[in-house]
Amino acid sequence: MLRRYVSGGLRVLVWLMSATASAGASTTGTDSADGGVKKGLKLAYFSVAGDTTYLQAGIKGAKETAAKYDATIDVFTGNYDGGLQLNQVTKALASKDYDGFVLEPANGQQLCSAVKATIDAKIPIGVTNVPACDAPYDTPYEGTAIFVGGQSPQVYEQWFRNGMEADPAGGEFAVMNGPATQGNTLRARAVLDDTIKAEFPKWKEVAFDYTDYQASKALAQTQTLLQKSPNVKAIFSSYAGHTPGIISAVKAAGKQDQVKIYDLGGDKTMFNALRNDQIASTLVYLPYEEAQRGVQAVVAQASGLDELDGVPVGKFWDLTKDPRLEGLDPFVVKDTIDKYTAIGLPEY
Repeated sequence: MLRRYVSGGLRVLVWLMSATASAGASTTGTDSADGGVKKGLKLAYFSVAGDTTYLQAGIKGAKETAAKYDATIDVFTGNYDGGLQLNQVTKALASKDYDGFVLEPANGQQLCSAVKATIDAKIPIGVTNVPACDAPYDTPYEGTAIFVGGQSPQVYEQWFRNGMEADPAGGEFAVMNGPATQGNTLRARAVLDDTIKAEFPKWKEVAFDYTDYQASKALAQTQTLLQKSPNVKAIFSSYAGHTPGIISAVKAAGKQDQVKIYDLGGDKTMFNALRNDQIASTLVYLPYEEAQRGVQAVVAQASGLDELDGVPVGKFWDLTKDPRLEGLDPFVVKDTIDKYTAIGLPEY
């Protein structure tokens, strides 16, 4: 979902286009005082969904950033459905109403044709959270304005290592994920298969379940897990929004001392859970910055600029190194909480 993964790890498709581009909206506004930023750009933000505090923070970031640069932005939510998102982007492209897109794809491969069509139409498009097409995580797909992410394979590797290295004796572990086809779920699966299993042979995977990022589903999945695998020692939860369901199930089973929970997301609820020893660690996500950086790059490209307020066009923006973190590691444990709250984190 990040550490300050937001500014730099879900989400907007902003599509900006120059006044001379035949396929898009006309941008006849004058340059603003911001060093050549065009006024009056009309953008589209394609969020993967809108039902979590993480995604709502991203939508807020997209709206406020667009307003900062005198642009308007329409928000589309995709309900984690790649087909629906593809239809949304295709219709937006056909309307010729927009000057730029910011897209947070449910599945980068499924949205690939839409990304290519947008590039062919010479409309700036920034991608967030999940890479477009077959692009590696640290390299934007060619022709896009930016890729913004904080959930790289390296982040997932560190997430698993943190838990497994804490208990060298090994044991059984489970992973609770979002939707089965969502890009971050696929990345977690690949990291387990390609790296972690060989590195930690004493640890045995007993479940890799899907919660759709809902606490109620995580509760049910964890209850089933603890019945089938009563000796499980670690549960890796990919999003702070569904982790409370895991915490509740572990507590109800009386296994708080046995089961360690490793969260990703670092929201206000997880910071409290960390203080109360309900989880072992969390990772700070930066959803506001995630959308913000995408909008900035799209506005820059639509304005004929190479960068805007320090955000370059055509590059990868790593949220785990975003200025919002002020140099802190994105992974948080109980002893380091005060360092993050001192700089206003978590942000959602």
